Amino acid sequence: MGSKLQQVIDSLIKNEPLSGTSIITTIFGDSILHRGGCISLASLIQLMADFGFNDRAVRTAVFRSVKGGWLDSEKVGRTSFYRITDPSRTRYLHAEQRIYNAKMREWDQNWDLVLMSSLDGDNKILLKKELEWLGFSNISTNLMAYPGCDRIQLQKLLVDLDMHDQVVVFQAQTLALFNNSQEVVMRMLHSNWPIEEIKQRYSMFLDQFREISNLLETEAEDITPQQAFQIRILLIHLYRRILLKDPSLPLELLPTDWPAVNARNLSLNIYKRIFELADEYFLSIARTAEGEMPLPSTQFYRRFAGLTVNHMEMMN
Repeated sequence: MGSKLQQVIDSLIKNEPLSGTSIITTIFGDSILHRGGCISLASLIQLMADFGFNDRAVRTAVFRSVKGGWLDSEKVGRTSFYRITDPSRTRYLHAEQRIYNAKMREWDQNWDLVLMSSLDGDNKILLKKELEWLGFSNISTNLMAYPGCDRIQLQKLLVDLDMHDQVVVFQAQTLALFNNSQEVVMRMLHSNWPIEEIKQRYSMFLDQFREISNLLETEAEDITPQQAFQIRILLIHLYRRILLKDPSLPLELLPTDWPAVNARNLSLNIYKRIFELADEYFLSIARTAEGEMPLPSTQFYRRFAGLTVNHMEMMN
């Protein structure tokens, strides 16, 4: 076992504020989603032990996941199993696209505005939360904005929420009427989007996982499947937490040293290096009601522009 690598892994687990419910969400999204979406509680307890969670903590976390609509529970004999719900599958797939397959889009120089003044309180809160996931920010009362959103995604969201006939969507451009127009826009961006916070989180992420990347090179012969699984889950978990905050603003509106691209490339390189070894460990533990985990769907192998299988299992 690579001692230095294990020290770094243990330090991450100890020093990061890891939530049991959130780690379970990461494991389901990363390792279970494309393998049938179901796992036994006993398997989950064993996997979660690698991140410092005991039996009781895991049971509490899955209870919360069921209550939140992310998982369904079922019993076969005396064994409990947890399965991704149909509604949460859509959310998992949406998150997967953002984590593993997001692409930088060129900005068309337009701002998209959503006016919510016709919505009642509960619907307004719901739509605001969903729009924030798409990167929008509440720039004034009842008005959400984003520079160049994915309009097909916005349209689908409004239809799915049955709010397409209750909001007004505008498109606008910044008019350079004064010499300081760009400075005013930048101040508005920093006031309404957590740019500095996100930049700091990316920088910390890069520091943590550059060290791991280097150790994966120097200790390549000694890396265990268990360590690979821990790294893979921690990598996606911590990267996902940043992406939940990152509105993915156009690069033209961000500082020139914006670290998101470097963070993505580092994640890609580490993930491709260890995903098979991590799967070896995961598959040695994970069980469904039918026995061993099924082969992953082909969609799994499309992550990070394509994963190459060397020796473990071929696409079905």
